[in-house]
Amino acid sequence: MGQGVLEINDCGLRVFDGTDEVLESPGVAIVEPHNIVVGTAALMRARSHPTQVNNQFWRRLSLESLKSANARCRHHADLAYCHLQEAAEHCDLPDEIVLAVPGNFTREQLALLLGIINESPINAVGLVDAATACIGGSAPRGVHLHVELQRHQTLVSRVATHEQAQLDIAETVNDTGLQNFQDAWARVFTDAFIMQCRFDPLHSAEAEQQLYDMMPQWVSRAMRQGEAMAELDDRTAKVSLRQLQDASTPLLSRVRALIDNLTDPNSVVFVSHRWAEIPGGAQLAERIHLLPHNAVAHSVASRWQEIHSETGSLRLINAVSAAPANEVAVQVNSAAEAAATHLLFGHRALAAQQPLFVSWQEGRLAITPTPPQHPAATVTSHAGKLALRVDAGTQLMLNGREIAAPVNLNAGDRIGAPDIDEVITAISVEHYGA
Repeated sequence: MGQGVLEINDCGLRVFDGTDEVLESPGVAIVEPHNIVVGTAALMRARSHPTQVNNQFWRRLSLESLKSANARCRHHADLAYCHLQEAAEHCDLPDEIVLAVPGNFTREQLALLLGIINESPINAVGLVDAATACIGGSAPRGVHLHVELQRHQTLVSRVATHEQAQLDIAETVNDTGLQNFQDAWARVFTDAFIMQCRFDPLHSAEAEQQLYDMMPQWVSRAMRQGEAMAELDDRTAKVSLRQLQDASTPLLSRVRALIDNLTDPNSVVFVSHRWAEIPGGAQLAERIHLLPHNAVAHSVASRWQEIHSETGSLRLINAVSAAPANEVAVQVNSAAEAAATHLLFGHRALAAQQPLFVSWQEGRLAITPTPPQHPAATVTSHAGKLALRVDAGTQLMLNGREIAAPVNLNAGDRIGAPDIDEVITAISVEHYGA
């Protein structure tokens, strides 16, 4: 019998079959008089049909009446039901599913969610707090934070981990969600098109939709290469990673403020995989660990019996067994370590005010300020820290261990590649005197 997880997040509902993600569907709906479009199809029309968009229905899940000419859209719960139906139609659902829910859902919203689930094709056999599950499967003993990106806000959960991982508190930072970051980046790309091409993509609904459709690719390219050439309607504009980081900084600063308020000196800040796509997201905290995209599915799979309910009545589980202390190995950046300022390669120390690119060819390692044809990783500087981001599909070693997630670099860290003796060493250059 198939077992899986449905993660409720309006950035994207995600369905896992075991630990394999089989569907992600954004929490967006287009409500027409006689039709409701949800998920990816709705997202691709959201900018060209702004008066018909609803992307708040998961955040505001309730029976509050909506003004709509569509009889199937009486309230936000109707749209949530449509979204679940759409998810069921676009993938083969596991026979048994645990619901992983955000900690900011109220009791009323959870009860409403379970009522909707009962009317859907989803056979829910468990209900667990997503942050608690992730922390329980990854964290050492102590009090730690889980930071999740939602569509309109950031959710910060504090979880105490001893024999069990138990949710302590969950707080949100409003207007710091994926949509807010995308709107900030859109202004950067729009300004670039206006300044460099005398073309305003926001003057046309169709061009605005194309801008938002293409923007994730441009941002990802800038994070890999230090800049992106954005192409729209045969026009090209260049945007640097620094510009995107600067646009993201006001939002990130508000998230950092809540993290600083909730954290303990020895806390590790576990951030969801979504932060890897946010410029500066790898610098949310000094002691940070980026979770893999299927962290919640792995944790639920290993705790299936304690989360699974034998009755039809589901209760929220916000305390799960913690991973054995001798099995926890979390790579974090320590505040006690000196932040790296330069990269030492051979006899040269390279400052990283601009992005630096790591690559190798014919068994030789290289680091250059210009993007090579096949970059393996990018090192960027933001807020006085160097961050290493590995390109997808690349095998890169940090201190002798393979890494895939973005990390902050500390003095003494060694960057290398399998079967190559050369290493790049992160160092801290100190200045003395007047």
